[in-house]
Amino acid sequence: MLRQVAVANRGGALMRPWLLLILLFVCGVFLWQRQTADHLLAERSDVHRTRPGHLEGPVPPGMAEASSVAPKDREAQVRDVRDSSSPGQPSLMDAALAAMHAALPEQACLAGTASKARAKKVAIHRWVDESGIQHFSDQAPVGKAEGHRRIEVDGLPPIVVNASGYDVNLPDFLAQRAMADAQAIERILRGSLGVDGDPGLVLNVEFIASAQSYAQRVGNPLMIGSEGTYSMADRTIHVRLQDRNEANFQILRHEITHALIHERIGSLPTAINEGMAGYFEQLEVSGLGARVDLEESTASLRSAALEGDGRNELVELLARDGFLFYAEGREQRYLRAYALVAVLMGSPDGRQALGAVLATQRSAPCRPVAAERLLDESYPGGLAKLAADWARWLRDPPRTVQAF
Repeated sequence: MLRQVAVANRGGALMRPWLLLILLFVCGVFLWQRQTADHLLAERSDVHRTRPGHLEGPVPPGMAEASSVAPKDREAQVRDVRDSSSPGQPSLMDAALAAMHAALPEQACLAGTASKARAKKVAIHRWVDESGIQHFSDQAPVGKAEGHRRIEVDGLPPIVVNASGYDVNLPDFLAQRAMADAQAIERILRGSLGVDGDPGLVLNVEFIASAQSYAQRVGNPLMIGSEGTYSMADRTIHVRLQDRNEANFQILRHEITHALIHERIGSLPTAINEGMAGYFEQLEVSGLGARVDLEESTASLRSAALEGDGRNELVELLARDGFLFYAEGREQRYLRAYALVAVLMGSPDGRQALGAVLATQRSAPCRPVAAERLLDESYPGGLAKLAADWARWLRDPPRTVQAF
């Protein structure tokens, strides 16, 4: 389901002119698309490689330039404005959502706001729950706990989550669970993928019950139908409160991942960005450990299965950055992006390859890296082998658990 990156709330006084500008922008994008799609396709030149054991197929412009981490121009990544699974032009709303979602990450490359944090005394609580699992947290335990001990230390936690309810009273466990999930994602990014960052990152999470209040807090009329948003301006995640607690945390984990990518990695290629957010949605935290249960998502993943070896489809997915990823047919791309990250996270070699993409992006955060080239160089067997593993995984998603 579509998860959006939101703009900051600009206030009621600016809503009308802001909305008018958005509508004008959307109309311009729509007209641009109609007038230039055939022109772009006619002028596109595909580069082929025939190196044994590696991908033979179209390579987006910029991959052949070994000295360049990312394409020189975002428009050079355009491969096909039309979606082969959904013929015809995208709707005006699709164009609006795609354009806004694609443009937002470029407003800031690598935020790194935690670098401004200052060390101070923090309290760490240690206890054992009724299942015998030992916990460490900067918040006191809720419910039955044994051996509870409060320890004061100097320093900063890697990440701090301030959770609150705008028009609803939050139960104590919800704020504590939000903190545990955020810290678990941060630990995996750091420990398994080598993503470094200054400690003391503060994220604000606001749960909102009513649709009217959600629209007001998000401040963007095109985002009122979403379930969650992340504002880069004030590092605030807005979550539309769901009936099921687990649904709330899935939304929260998705947006926390986007926030950490924005803060510590940069403008990742959209398929990698959304794939990681979809993957960490499935995270289950228990004490200091965590796991991703892939069994629950197998049914929906089969709808995105591939018939061939996946080579061209993988190149096409990675090339659809920004606008093209979020255009019509995006639901299938979300599933395939999630599957790609699940394949990479499923083995040490895969995690090393994904870590290489993230490290390269962090070193040059303002433009999406050429993920195809980096994965071809770092995944055993190259991009062709990764595509085959990905296609096989989609045809028969494994019922397994990845533990961290």
